[in-house]
Amino acid sequence: MRRLTVALVCNTRRSQTEFEVEYDPPETIELIRQGILGAGHDCVFVEVDEKAYAELSRLRPDLVFNRAEGIRGESRESQIPAFSEMLGIPYVGSNVLTTAVCLDKPTTKKILSYHKIPTPRFKVFHQHDDPIEGQLPYPVLLKPSREGSSIGIDLVNLVHGHDELRARLRQMIETYRQPILAEQFISGREFSVGLLGNENPRVLPILEIDFSKFPPEVGTVYGQRAKTAYDSPENYVCPASVTQEQRRSIESVATRTFHVLGCRDMARIDMRMDQQGKLFVLEVNPLPGLDYDLEKGEISFYPVMAHAADMTFSEMIAAILEAAIERYGLS
Repeated sequence: MRRLTVALVCNTRRSQTEFEVEYDPPETIELIRQGILGAGHDCVFVEVDEKAYAELSRLRPDLVFNRAEGIRGESRESQIPAFSEMLGIPYVGSNVLTTAVCLDKPTTKKILSYHKIPTPRFKVFHQHDDPIEGQLPYPVLLKPSREGSSIGIDLVNLVHGHDELRARLRQMIETYRQPILAEQFISGREFSVGLLGNENPRVLPILEIDFSKFPPEVGTVYGQRAKTAYDSPENYVCPASVTQEQRRSIESVATRTFHVLGCRDMARIDMRMDQQGKLFVLEVNPLPGLDYDLEKGEISFYPVMAHAADMTFSEMIAAILEAAIERYGLS
């Protein structure tokens, strides 16, 4: 096996503010670094700031392990893929277009709808008093259009009527300074599906969120409060208890979604199943969280699913690296 110099490129979480919740904490960065070293490669660290392009240009690593959320802008998750492509450096993960599209929830849903992959009905509001065209079935869940890690999503954003919708829209547009997605709320079971690989990606064991374990203020909305204040391994079931037919259906929808959106190496697909058993894709994350600190309760779904597949954290990192190495023909 060829020994590569791998640049681990990410944003370091330095505070617990809402907008840094999706950054990688130092503990996660160290776990990933150890995984890269354990796979037999050298590792250098690059912080994502305004000097990142110059640092990558200076280092010229063989491969970039992209964990970057970017630093600003509506396509910020595309910044390191774009830098890498400009410099001709191979990188782990999805490309510029896919990372930009998947950060924009309405655009993701439009592409899914075009390909006849079910997703909840929706409307995008640029102003709180934009007209409502057509039928928008209540209740609807309001989400900032271009945020990750459930930023701006909680039970308070589940609205049940016109006046409540307008009032909450005004607050959210003032807070997040971006369009707000109003999405039909699907009442039912919520699943997360991890994929690893490329042409025939491996589907990791399906994870289900057990809302019965959360307090009433969370309800059945898996938002930022559920992910932070009440995060616990006890709240998730992996592998999920599903029938063989349900599992095949969930895996099929996840794999189709992965390919339709051009994901590479790894991704996480979130979906709901309604009372009639119909699946709806909610969001697609080509840059899934990798936190796995049991003591602090900082746990991301992707490594939980990998663990359920009998992979250690380091083995998961090695497999992600190998997917990119094989795709580029670097071995």
